Amino acid sequence: MKYEKYKDLYTQFLISEKNLSRNSVNNYLVDLDQFFYAEDIKVSDLNAKIKSYIINLRKKNLKISSINRKISTLKNFLKFLQTEKIIEKIDFQEFESLSNLKKIPKAISKLQMEQIFMNLYNSKQTNKELYILVLKLIYLSGLRISEALNLKWSDINHQDNSIYIYGKGSKERKVYIIEDFLELLKKLGKKNQFVFALNNKKISARSVNKFLENCHNDSIIKDKLSSHVFRHSFATTMLENNADIRHIQKLLGHSSISTTEIYTKVAKSMKKRVLDSYHPLKNKL
Repeated sequence: MKYEKYKDLYTQFLISEKNLSRNSVNNYLVDLDQFFYAEDIKVSDLNAKIKSYIINLRKKNLKISSINRKISTLKNFLKFLQTEKIIEKIDFQEFESLSNLKKIPKAISKLQMEQIFMNLYNSKQTNKELYILVLKLIYLSGLRISEALNLKWSDINHQDNSIYIYGKGSKERKVYIIEDFLELLKKLGKKNQFVFALNNKKISARSVNKFLENCHNDSIIKDKLSSHVFRHSFATTMLENNADIRHIQKLLGHSSISTTEIYTKVAKSMKKRVLDSYHPLKNKL
């Protein structure tokens, strides 16, 4: 089986059908290149090669999440080849992920978030207003950074203050945003099909996170933050306000409720921190 022969075909599938970013696709291809490393593997030898590859991965000093990602990437590629009737008789039982306890994502309270946004405006970085708008959108709607940056003017419905989102796996969903924020977006002007653009190009996730990194390095904000924290904080704030978890699941675009349930642990840990800090008997607890 010549891997290079099907590499471009799979790349197009990931971009057009799975709606993945070029950066994500490149990461997948790096993992696949490590498995095939320019070696033509006979289909009859593929199962043995897979088994040996997974054993070697588990022997290496890699994070469990990294091993699972590599295993998942290979599995999905082979499933694609099987669907395209390029290969058959793959033993997918070999693709067992290692136990991987999910880390509780970092989240920030509403009051802290308001202070962070106030501090961000003190930055002297170029285009800070645009980056702050991206972060506010993520915090107010729970969008992924890629979803926020892929937002087009045609996706906004001002009649009911909603936006259409095209998420992972080309799945569409509708989220609502406050009218005041949509008015702020209007002031940007439709200079590009994408809402968040500079020099006629859609801005990158890297540039938004670099803005946050520079703000931390310049002591504008105390903690080192990434754009993901703003999405996490949206979810936990919704839970704190007693929103139904299944509604939050739909807003976040999670395919499984178990993914959303991790935020219940975050909400509980935040309540515990408040109790420890402000309880009248805190020194006796």
